[in-house]
Parts: sequence; C-alpha cells; structure tokens
Amino acid sequence: MLLWLMHRIWEQPLPVSLYKYLKPDRIDALTTARIRFSQRTAFSDDHELLPDFERFGTYDEIWRFQANTGMALDPANPAHVRLVRFLADSVDAQSRMLQTTRKNMRSLDEFGILCLTECPDSPDMWEDYADNGHGFVIAFDTTHMSFGLLREPGRIGRVEYSDLAYESFLGLIETDVTQTFFRKRMPYAFEREWRSIRALRRLENNGADMYFSRFDPATVSRLFTLPTCGVTAQLHQLVATDARYAHVDIVEQRI
Repeated sequence: MLLWLMHRIWEQPLPVSLYKYLKPDRIDALTTARIRFSQRTAFSDDHELLPDFERFGTYDEIWRFQANTGMALDPANPAHVRLVRFLADSVDAQSRMLQTTRKNMRSLDEFGILCLTECPDSPDMWEDYADNGHGFVIAFDTTHMSFGLLREPGRIGRVEYSDLAYESFLGLIETDVTQTFFRKRMPYAFEREWRSIRALRRLENNGADMYFSRFDPATVSRLFTLPTCGVTAQLHQLVATDARYAHVDIVEQRI
C-alpha cells in the first residue's frame, strides 16, 4: 500500500543543481559512481519518518479505518458504537494506539533516503556533514537526463520543516502518508533539504546493511571544497586522470 501511495506525491520542480556534502573518506563515491541511500534507522533524529501526532484518530476516522481493514465492527451494534466512542475519546486509548502504530510501522524500513540540499555553501552543513570542512561537496545537475538514476523508480521532493504535530495518524493515511518522508523538525531547517526516496530492494546492498545507487558521472557538474579540505589533491588528480570527470570544475569556497 505504501508503495502505491508514494506515486501520489506531488513533485515540485527541481532546482538546476542539488548538492551532497560528504566526508573525506567518501571520495569513493566518485571513484565507484555509487552513493548511499540511508535507512530510517541510520538517522540520529528519533523523529525521522516517525512524526508526532495529536491523536490516533477521530470517531469517524476510526469507523472508516475499521471498514477498510475488515474489522468486525457494526455501526448498528450499540456495543461496537460504545467501543469506538471510547477509543476516540479516551486519552489513554489514543496514546496506546499511537505507540503500537509507531512500533509496527515496519514498512518505513523498506525505503532508503538520499539527502541532498539546494545550498552548497552552508557553514553548518560543512561542519555537520563534511567533517568540519575537511570533506567536499558534489553538485549534481538535475537537468541531465541521467539524473534519473538517483530518483527512479522512486520519488524526490523538497523537505518541509515544522515542529507541529499532525492532527491524527488516521487522517494522514487517508490523505497522503508520504508527507512523513518529506518533513523534519525546525532545528534542521538550515539544511534546505531535498530527498530522493527509493525502495531498498531497488538498490545495491553491499552486504553490510548499506545500500547504494549508481549515478552517471556526467551528472556531476562541480566539486566544492574549502581550504581545509583533506582530499583536495585526490580530487584534482581524479578530475585530471578519470575521463568520466574531465568536465568537472573544482571550486574552492571561502566561508
């Protein structure tokens, strides 16, 4: 069901370039033309893909949910009506159902996430994701026809930032549950993130529970470094000797 819902998300027009901050040892992403898609469990934020909800569901939402899932509840049965009313009105019951839902949302673990950004010169991201400026940034040309290797089959979209809880879990799955893939808390708003979401079974497993997608080196338009970059020489050698990257400029930023 979740795979089907992923096809419903509206995709915003992509920026011409999207960027990936990497640590120095990830220069192998360029040499192998493979980049990692991370599972939900690999993220440090415990709210990643598991946002907060004010409630599990309203009275009407619970009735619709049970009808769609084949539960044997009859709206003409007074005992069943009282049960649904209790589930809708009880704070404890709502809390327990939400806890059970969060524990059992295993389908979210079937997807990998490639985190990109529209910002190539963020001091915070240089610090957090590029080893305090010792790494580098890959600029991907999203207009290149081969950029599809990083997004298909799957979906790509801009992340929205909010600390507000969704009104109800059942209300969300009735509309568009894929919103959870593209929402993060406000402390991360500086990232200006875009995400490519793909099923893990579509990716390459390296045997150590890490998943990768290949990309076309032709989609790499530039590489950014800082004066503190620890692999500047290696990057220049790669561009000079690897014909796949002969078109790539290396730009040193001053932040």
